[in-house]
Amino acid sequence: MSNPAIIDLPDRFRDRDIFRDHQGRMFVTLGYIQPSDRVLSFLKYIPDENGKWQAGSIRYKRIFWGSVDTAVDGLSFLPQNYTVFDSHFQTDLVEPPRDVIKDYFRAEQRLGEILTEPTDELERVVQKAAVTLHDELNIPFGNLGISGSVLWKGHNPSYSDINMNIYGFKESWILQENYMNLENKENQIRIRSAPEWNHAIERVKKRIPSLETKALQTLFSRRKALYVKDRCIGITPILRPEETPIDHGSESYTTLKSNLVRLSMVVKNADYGIFHPAIYTTEPVEIDKASVTRIMIYDGAFGGLLKNGDRIEVSGTLQRVNFTNSDIEFHQIMVGTKNGSGKEHIKLLS
Repeated sequence: MSNPAIIDLPDRFRDRDIFRDHQGRMFVTLGYIQPSDRVLSFLKYIPDENGKWQAGSIRYKRIFWGSVDTAVDGLSFLPQNYTVFDSHFQTDLVEPPRDVIKDYFRAEQRLGEILTEPTDELERVVQKAAVTLHDELNIPFGNLGISGSVLWKGHNPSYSDINMNIYGFKESWILQENYMNLENKENQIRIRSAPEWNHAIERVKKRIPSLETKALQTLFSRRKALYVKDRCIGITPILRPEETPIDHGSESYTTLKSNLVRLSMVVKNADYGIFHPAIYTTEPVEIDKASVTRIMIYDGAFGGLLKNGDRIEVSGTLQRVNFTNSDIEFHQIMVGTKNGSGKEHIKLLS
């Protein structure tokens, strides 16, 4: 079995990149707003002899399960120098230094290997999905990658999920707008149905009890995923580094209220809403002499689901945004903060 890791690090990390430190801990990058000397990320797996996942002779235990709380729990497994005060976000974040990285896993390279010679049924499903995106939507194979445990060969065909990435602003929107055109019963390809989202809805409801099930069902009716041979494949839109609308250090965010705010807002521009963090510009809303014109979402449950013209209810953290090289400032609502865990959310009102 070949080693899926490479040593050479990219100049700029992307959202959902995966790397491993010298102690074997496995990290996933968090969003496209990345510092140059460190990697904003979360710990997902740690070596554990009783772990469920295995790559080569090493077994791994999963630490991160998709919530802010499990990301915070992962801090107990990390040395102090992995967490720093980030001047862009104005808070302490997990950002391992680049020099602690032992292995970097390139998603496109691993997918190329699978396209050439899949080794199990899970990889054959990945191969079929990639070929379908290429043939039906004319997405270049170079704009596709494999993620999750399949990337670092820690997967098990009997229970592992399949997660893929699509790279590029244009290519991501081509997929977003053409999911229904991929359905093909003869090729065993279909779109995930509404009832099949119920388990995901229950997980979100469990960590945000105040959010009604009906509101979540309305939101999730817009979520899209592909089934190939009855295996679900989540495909994450990822911006190339040169396409990102916000560079690390170009702005800074100051939290203005310790309590969350709840606003009714209208989405004005959703161009960057399918990426992570999801960004939506909005019609201005006044609160405490602050004019709010942007929503930034780090909670994956609420990203990628809003459209231009949507009227929504947002519960989140009010922040002042300052541009680094000018006196211009505006205000945003952040959804997905550590302090707001379990309470920050978005609802569709119309």
